[in-house]
Amino acid sequence: MVEHIKFGTDGWRGIIADDFNFENLRIVTQGVCQYLKDGARIQGDDPRIVIGYDTRFLSDRFAMAAAQVCAANGIDTIISDAVVPAPVVSSAVLHHKADLGIMITASHNPYYYNGFKIKGPFGGSATMDIIAKIEAEVKKVLKAGSFASPGSSDVQYRDLKSPYRRDIFNLIDRQAAKGSGLSLLLDPMYGAGRGMFKEIVEELEPKKVIEIHGQDNPGFGGINPEPIGDNLNDAASKVIQEALDMAICLDGDGDRIGALDKNGQYVSSHHIFAVVLLHLLEDRKLKGRVVKTVSTSSVIDRICKKHSAELKITPIGFKYIGEEILKGGVLMGGEESGGLWCHGNIPERDGMLMGLKLIEICSLHKKPIHRILDLIYGEFGYFTYQRQDYHITGSGKQLLISELKKNIPPPLKELGIEKVVTIDGYKYIAGDGSWIMIRPSGTEAVVRIYAESHSAKRLELMHGLGKKVIDGIMD
Repeated sequence: MVEHIKFGTDGWRGIIADDFNFENLRIVTQGVCQYLKDGARIQGDDPRIVIGYDTRFLSDRFAMAAAQVCAANGIDTIISDAVVPAPVVSSAVLHHKADLGIMITASHNPYYYNGFKIKGPFGGSATMDIIAKIEAEVKKVLKAGSFASPGSSDVQYRDLKSPYRRDIFNLIDRQAAKGSGLSLLLDPMYGAGRGMFKEIVEELEPKKVIEIHGQDNPGFGGINPEPIGDNLNDAASKVIQEALDMAICLDGDGDRIGALDKNGQYVSSHHIFAVVLLHLLEDRKLKGRVVKTVSTSSVIDRICKKHSAELKITPIGFKYIGEEILKGGVLMGGEESGGLWCHGNIPERDGMLMGLKLIEICSLHKKPIHRILDLIYGEFGYFTYQRQDYHITGSGKQLLISELKKNIPPPLKELGIEKVVTIDGYKYIAGDGSWIMIRPSGTEAVVRIYAESHSAKRLELMHGLGKKVIDGIMD
């Protein structure tokens, strides 16, 4: 039993059989139950919870363990009858009028991690106040050292996928997207979107659909199930080999997206954010605020400026975007790691929905994704973006933070830094608009370097200097 269990930017995660084990999972679940039993429920006398799980090792067993604790506490407990993406659980919270949702997943983390995401009664990532109250209850359980013993209490198995599938087609222009003539590759990265996303896309009757990495593989083929960089090499090769128009790639729990064009070139979440935002503003003539995390591309700032749209910048983590969505008036929100949200949806990121939006937009404009991006570059300037992760110890993180607090690291001064932003990390902005950000992760033993520039050469230089900063401090 650990002394404290802390939720990071997107729930509690840990290494399987180390800190993420059945005992700790039951402790966290008991904390959730006590939060609900103390009156934090949306209606009726009996609280209700929905539980889903992904394809990771033991996810189904962890989900059942959580369900049994909930049922033992007298909570009306619904559990998915199959592997489901995280957005499906969020949708099910609303469909079943539940007070909370639990998704057993570690999202894009390495295969040896698992995790525990909490969904609020509004159908999105739990807000900070909910998480804080649950953490307080978990502390009480840790102190008491006990939880409700799992018994033979009833747990209801339900099909969570069907209602979601009905809803998702109400969020796109199905007529515009149908019969697009596109040939598509879908890569669920061995994750929870396997099979399901292909079935949804096939209802739009594209010219061709191929799915890869749809088999059972809890090791994710030796890569992290995050749709970025070298993780998509198989998808890039398949796109070129089959002469396909585009690849749509999902992360391990299906709430984040990446893409590839017909040449196998990476289309990042920043590019997708820009494409969908312009579609909403210019094609659909919609208005509203735009929300992005501090590590997201500056092209969003330029698009908002042109269209006089208010832009809100938040710390990293979709829960911060979700809080803004709940305030109302938001047109679109997104984060660097691929979590995007758009007008009309529940306050939850959804890789599958964003994939459908890309199909809709390409079909509407009768242009492949790389041609649409060329138009954006022509108007708002070319931009290239890269994130690199480096392993670091806990003490190393603290040392790095203390050094970054002091002043601009000497290696970065040659970039012409004119501004430093300290929202959830250290973001150094140069006079030419390029920027580099150094941020220790809240959920993993890594420090991340994010950078954006107007050329690949300068981007490489910036990343090299960022790595020099880390190495210098560690040495």
